[in-house]
Amino acid sequence: LTASDPASSYTFTYDADGKPRWVTMTVQRQTAPSFAGHLDLTAGPPFSAAPFDPKLVTHTTVGNGTITFSDANNATFTYTVNGISQTKSLTRFQFATPAPVCTFNSALPPAQATNYQDMWAVPNLAEAGWGINFTHQGDLIFASWFTYDANGKALWVTATLTKTGARTFTGSLDVTTGPPFSAVPFDPSRVTHSNVGTATVTFTDGANGTFAYTLHGVSQTKAITRFVFSGAGTIFQ
Repeated sequence: LTASDPASSYTFTYDADGKPRWVTMTVQRQTAPSFAGHLDLTAGPPFSAAPFDPKLVTHTTVGNGTITFSDANNATFTYTVNGISQTKSLTRFQFATPAPVCTFNSALPPAQATNYQDMWAVPNLAEAGWGINFTHQGDLIFASWFTYDANGKALWVTATLTKTGARTFTGSLDVTTGPPFSAVPFDPSRVTHSNVGTATVTFTDGANGTFAYTLHGVSQTKAITRFVFSGAGTIFQ
């Protein structure tokens, strides 16, 4: 969840075959503290496409969702996807310390930020349709990259990136499979991880960087910047 008003949510889950699938939701504030919006499934050019043509990206509404916060660290996510309705309890994912503190419309210029937590994309949305989310805590970044496979279907890949130098984080890329999103109960013992490549993120400042990766033997480097979609954006410190 990228914090602002409206907010943006990215749901990383699995389809009926257990393959990775992601859906997005741009949510508007309802009666506090709830946000609601439509869930979209996206298709687009393969991650390896050069150039990546954003005109080939398509969006299909597959449901709707509501996120309601009980406090700053806990929430419920109620959704309907393809006619299946469920409610999940959510909490912040903390894997290192210190946890970042976010400020919306901060007086701090984004370029001066030293915490990189945010959704990032190619500058000027030149490759609109894919992006990468960084959860930055301490000297670790958990990266969740939403992109497309060789057939143009939604694919997400994750990485735990460790600080290896000034403003540089490196780690392995994993593809994950698991029970369908509709599974009741959801059995985490069926989740599998497969190493499919490596990634290095180098930040030139708090708002700009490069994302270099090798995925399934294909190597590319992308310029990236913070994705600000509402107001002055959120700065993490």
